[in-house]
Amino acid sequence: MRNILLLIVLLLLKNVVLAQLVTPDGYGLKEYSITDKNLGLIQFYVDTVHILRKAPLFIEVNGSGGLPLCLYIQGNKFVTTPTTFSEELFSKTKNKYHYIILGKPGTSFCDTLNLNVSVAEYQKNPSQVVFAHKPSKEYTKRLSLYWRVQATKIVISYLIDHGFWDKTKIVAYGYSEGGQVVPSLAVEDKRITHIASVVGSGLNQLYDGIISWRIKAAKGELTQQQAQDSVNVSFGRIAEIYKNPTATDKETGGHSYLRWASFGTLIPFEQLRKLTIPIYMIAASQDDSSPIYGLDYVRLEFLRLGKTNLIYDTCVGCNHYLGGSENSKPTSGSYIDKILAWVEQ
Repeated sequence: MRNILLLIVLLLLKNVVLAQLVTPDGYGLKEYSITDKNLGLIQFYVDTVHILRKAPLFIEVNGSGGLPLCLYIQGNKFVTTPTTFSEELFSKTKNKYHYIILGKPGTSFCDTLNLNVSVAEYQKNPSQVVFAHKPSKEYTKRLSLYWRVQATKIVISYLIDHGFWDKTKIVAYGYSEGGQVVPSLAVEDKRITHIASVVGSGLNQLYDGIISWRIKAAKGELTQQQAQDSVNVSFGRIAEIYKNPTATDKETGGHSYLRWASFGTLIPFEQLRKLTIPIYMIAASQDDSSPIYGLDYVRLEFLRLGKTNLIYDTCVGCNHYLGGSENSKPTSGSYIDKILAWVEQ
């Protein structure tokens, strides 16, 4: 009887732990909501460490897609709860800063996803979650560069008005799509004191697909004519996007035309060159999602313009997740430490 009671207690404790991992407070975050007449519902999350104390603000602007900040994944005989925010960044900023992250429009903090895969299959290809999860209609309706910038500005104003900020630093850290958001955010919001753009972009991201076909032809993976045919198809699709820049019922590459057009209208470099605040950029030399050539261009142009407010760091042999190849050992953790040390300078 004693053993049975002990087993029941352990199962209850397990359920409690799982319940904590699907709510903001389970991660040490507090949820706030703001309803804006133009943007709709804005949900954001603040760490609860020293939440009543004034502190610098450290805002994470995460990557693309309509995934929630947390997923409760039920697979074949396993359960896991991955996050789409950087738990490492959170853990390393929460004691000295107020860590803040926004949710996507129409997206709850956590969602359940059933996958008919084994643990081994999931571990081999966790990115399949992106294709299995379906974004909400509200996300598709609203998500754009404009929404992400304006919503973040509103959240910053809320935090300042409610006594969170100590009037020192406001750092905007953007990863992937977020790395393309933070330059425009800093141009529009002069309260931002530092931006870190990690594997973001320098050029029009619609150019990435075009250059990839050229590279494949140069490497002999395609004939020159095959590459040209694909480039022509890409330009046709891009023309349709710019003709229908607000369309949410048309999509390509997993995103609405609205989303593509918004990010293809304000070019990251053109925004970055307007800034005089400190900028830290990280590029990965084997990144297929945010190719390094567009980021190298930013470094080149800053030299031409005589601008000295950019630190440009290359993760050699690294992919989009800053994972090193066999010849490269750096991890995202080392870059988070670098960014935090840079902010402290």
